[in-house]
Amino acid sequence: MKETKKERVVLSPLIPAKGVGTTAVAAAGESKEQNAPADNGAGAAADPKKKAGYRDVINRTVFTILMAYVFLGWISVGIRFGIFLLVVIMTSMFYEVTRINQRVRKDRQLPSIVFIKWYFFMLSFLVLILSCLREPMQNTFYWLDGVYDIFPFLSFCGVMLGLVIFVLSLRKGMYRYQFIQFTWTVMVLVITQVQFAGEMRNMVRGMIWFLLPVSCVVNNDIWAYIFGKCFGRTKLLALSPKKTVEGFLGAFVFTVIWAFWFCGFLSYFPQMYCPAVGFTNTVNMHCERNSVFLQEEVAFPRWMQQLSGGILTTFLVSPAQKHALVLGTFASLLAPFGGFFASGLKRAFKLKDFGDLIPGHGGMTDRMDCQGLMGLFTYCYLRTYVFHEMKCPGTHDITRCALGMDSQQRQTLVDQLLQSLNG
Repeated sequence: MKETKKERVVLSPLIPAKGVGTTAVAAAGESKEQNAPADNGAGAAADPKKKAGYRDVINRTVFTILMAYVFLGWISVGIRFGIFLLVVIMTSMFYEVTRINQRVRKDRQLPSIVFIKWYFFMLSFLVLILSCLREPMQNTFYWLDGVYDIFPFLSFCGVMLGLVIFVLSLRKGMYRYQFIQFTWTVMVLVITQVQFAGEMRNMVRGMIWFLLPVSCVVNNDIWAYIFGKCFGRTKLLALSPKKTVEGFLGAFVFTVIWAFWFCGFLSYFPQMYCPAVGFTNTVNMHCERNSVFLQEEVAFPRWMQQLSGGILTTFLVSPAQKHALVLGTFASLLAPFGGFFASGLKRAFKLKDFGDLIPGHGGMTDRMDCQGLMGLFTYCYLRTYVFHEMKCPGTHDITRCALGMDSQQRQTLVDQLLQSLNG
């Protein structure tokens, strides 16, 4: 019996026993069959991916061109288009960013969450409009003078009303979620609306200070994509794997060149450099050209004159074009970090895009993640280095204050003004 068992053990690999060898052979046959179609399946799966990639590129290109032409067509409307555009952008971004932290099941139990969120959005947006567009508003709608007299108090009452509604809406067992949503709403409002407040103030100073920064960011994105595709080898940072050092530097050079030229081009059009005193082009196209837009001759460096054989001697440049170089530099080197910040936020919540509003581009936040930061920098830079001398109230406010004086005070003011003019 022992020998028989040993023989069976030795011979079993050569003479397959019932249920053993057949299983092994079948398994081997199945593995071969599975391996063969697996390769074909991988190839078949690659084709849909390539087609999806091509569709994405086509959609991205078509909608980029479409948005550019729509923007250029509407820009002739002036500040009214700018305000409308900012309303659409802010509303879309607020909706996209606030919803990523929501829980549908809990929101159904708390209908007040949606109301409170949009209440504070509308309140802050109204305050933003009235604050940033005060001079055009008062020049167009004279009845707003009385509103502006009590504007700070009305704003405070609006905030307190929202706070009372929020406290009354608190439900036991849901406190944590409600306070998280409230904090998230306030954070999104601060980040988005403070940035776009700068955009509105830029439009009031002149549409050139709105259009130029926007074009710098768009131009930088285009050149970064082109240089990244053609020469990109070195990854810029792990947060955005598609960004390369070559694309980053190439976009910097061409964006600065674009900013210098485009600023000089826009400086020839009154509807671009005139400050907004109303909401129609008829009112905003008549102004004395600010000296910052006046060009003067500047000599080329001596070595460049020698290389050109004396052909290149001088060129025209305005102070605004020098400031445009700073804006182009910021748009290339620092504004992209607004996009990197948005990329980090998406990765934190495991999102591909903030939305699907624009085919091939994602949501509005995916397209405007750098623009708000660029607009805020432009406002701070203009206030500090370009229009720093304009610290007095507007003409409308000075006139209102003068008319509010008694006859003796007004006479004293007139005498002082006449004395300054004669002196």
